[in-house]
Amino acid sequence: IIMMEGNRMNYMMMSFYFSMLFLVLFFGSDDLLNFLVFFELSMLPIFLLIGWWGKGKERMFSNYYFFLYTLVTSLPMFMLILKTMTLGMESMTLYNYYNLKITWFMFLLLVLGFLTKLPIYGLHIWLPKAHVDAPVGGSMVLAGILLKIGGFGMMRCFMLMGEEVKMTYSVFFIMFLGVWGLMFTGVVCLRLTDFKV
Repeated sequence: IIMMEGNRMNYMMMSFYFSMLFLVLFFGSDDLLNFLVFFELSMLPIFLLIGWWGKGKERMFSNYYFFLYTLVTSLPMFMLILKTMTLGMESMTLYNYYNLKITWFMFLLLVLGFLTKLPIYGLHIWLPKAHVDAPVGGSMVLAGILLKIGGFGMMRCFMLMGEEVKMTYSVFFIMFLGVWGLMFTGVVCLRLTDFKV
């Protein structure tokens, strides 16, 4: 509410309304392509919050980082979803009835875009820059919404896998990445002076 001072208040409210609309459509989508489209569209209000209402000097540079990581890591997922749609698999709930084998490489391509939004260490370079250059409310929206939809997308991708694939090395590899990132960033945070980073 404090951020909404001045003559641009209506634009910020519109940005939040669009963010809420995209999130409702993202959480309610069953179609694979719609799931990806609304996942990517939910980044747009955050992009505007950082670029337009951000207070940092390098907020446009942070937006470029954010946009580049979002685009590059979601591209393999988009190509894999298009490939599965050519086979006739559009519904996520009916996916297990097709008895298609997902290899570990396909699984990593599918979750790469979500791993960037979680964020997994190594794919998170955009996040400290975005938090520093975003306004306080934008930083709250970034942490409260964007990082959670990455985790939700990961859970939906786990649902696409068969029971025999769920406990394979790909799942343990992602768990290892999370624990490794936790330890590594803990050591890095001991040296930081900017609390927002």
